[in-house]
Amino acid sequence: MHEYTVEFRIHGRDLNVSSVTDTLGLEPSLVRNVGERRSETSTWEEAMWSYNGFPQSAGSRTWESLEEGLSFVLDKLWPIKNKIDTYRSKHKIILWCGHFQTAANGGPTLSPAILNRLADFGVELFIDNYVGE
Repeated sequence: MHEYTVEFRIHGRDLNVSSVTDTLGLEPSLVRNVGERRSETSTWEEAMWSYNGFPQSAGSRTWESLEEGLSFVLDKLWPIKNKIDTYRSKHKIILWCGHFQTAANGGPTLSPAILNRLADFGVELFIDNYVGE
């Protein structure tokens, strides 16, 4: 079994997450501020603003196909691409994808159409793999 999560993320030490929310006009799915607890012994060194297309109260959304999740998030972000572009010079911007699988083989396939959309959007794609039972 394979499931995917997709989040658009903006990271940075000097990132003001409230300002990102105001500028983009989107409710984030997750925010972290510098200095917030990461664990009992560490704190976050970078702020992060994350968006998966759903409000924070909805929690994480999983997709059966990575392409479906990417298309959903890109559809939401495309109209404000010019606003997103203003963050490129000072902050790290990525499309973060969680790949959750129950076997060590297999993975996503992406069509030429989604690969073109990703290239036109101009944001790095990061796929984090998790194998569980």
